[in-house]
Amino acid sequence: MKILVLGIGRQGSVVLWDLMESDDVTEIVAGDINFERTSQWVAKLKQIDSRAEKIEPMRIDVTDMGQVRNILNRGFDVVCDCLLWHYTIPVAKACIDSGVNHVDLYSTDEIYELDKSAKDAGVTVIPSCGLDPGLDHVLQGYAARKLDKVEKLLLYCGAIPQKGTPAYNTPLRYRITWTFAGVIDDLMSPATILKDGKEIEIVDKLSDPEIVIFPEPVGETEAWWVAEYPKKLIQSLGLKDVRESWCKTVRWRGWCEAWRQLIDLHLVSEEPIKIKGTEISPREFLNELGEKYLRYDFEAGDRDLVVEKVDVIGQKDGVDVQYSYLLIDFYDEKKGLTAVQRTTCFTNSIVCQMIGRGEIKEKGVVNAGLIGWNTENAKKFFSELKKRNIVFTESVTKPLD
Repeated sequence: MKILVLGIGRQGSVVLWDLMESDDVTEIVAGDINFERTSQWVAKLKQIDSRAEKIEPMRIDVTDMGQVRNILNRGFDVVCDCLLWHYTIPVAKACIDSGVNHVDLYSTDEIYELDKSAKDAGVTVIPSCGLDPGLDHVLQGYAARKLDKVEKLLLYCGAIPQKGTPAYNTPLRYRITWTFAGVIDDLMSPATILKDGKEIEIVDKLSDPEIVIFPEPVGETEAWWVAEYPKKLIQSLGLKDVRESWCKTVRWRGWCEAWRQLIDLHLVSEEPIKIKGTEISPREFLNELGEKYLRYDFEAGDRDLVVEKVDVIGQKDGVDVQYSYLLIDFYDEKKGLTAVQRTTCFTNSIVCQMIGRGEIKEKGVVNAGLIGWNTENAKKFFSELKKRNIVFTESVTKPLD
């Protein structure tokens, strides 16, 4: 299969690496506006593995849709989109117009408006295909298929420093995974949850953190509301009986209290203040500090881990049943990959390859939950994760017969 990877940054570079190692992938174009950086990464891969010879680095400017459409005409089976979220819609539209399947790390609800045009073009578009959302949706779909009635969909997920590392000993016990601006936005924007069948907006998300204890080496953490419950997954799977659904981000204890103090000090205010004749908002200042001092330093010994727990609760044959899935993944010492990169990028690569092999047959805009809903595809997906040493444990809770 031929695959075009767009965006060779922290995530796209790892997706590219994983695709390179697949014998099913015969040709890859690595597209990014920064040709020098992309070429250097491809050259590094060629030093590691001769299979990297099938990668062609290319300067691609995704703001130039004419160039993108010309490249899409080269007969790709799948586009793996690792660009920033605001490029999702234009790139997806170009893929649909060119008859090329599209898998994205990010998503906006707007992409579901492309469902009919994608179906008409015979194209598969899978948005939100990373760790969270992505991997969680596959698990939720997999568990939902086992139940007659799904009543609750609950998610805990977080990327945090490993205990005993320099990053763990910082005041926030945190290092930036994506961007610090994104961290602040998540903290300050409301979350939407489903409770008793009704949507509820949570404005003060830090007021009531839940203490969550995971198996060691994680142990005690806290979790707080984030983003929106998986409404599109519920709609895509036709789950009519869901009464409760939410997503919570996992952090080390003390996270919420630390941020409440920063908020009380107005350090996330967007109102500009003048300092020595220069106007700057406290949030801009805090963001610059975070970007400078809160990046992972792996050479200094920083290491991350990912913890994800998915609970799907409902009924089977009139009996209350809970399916729980737990993943704890760690920094890869051999390859130098973070746990976030492993869980995000391998998910994306596996789905791209499943489309390329014709295993995912649905057309249109397809929620990743439908991969789990299809038992055969779910087993293939989990098998591929296991090859990469990403393994979930499953536990089933129900009354004793």
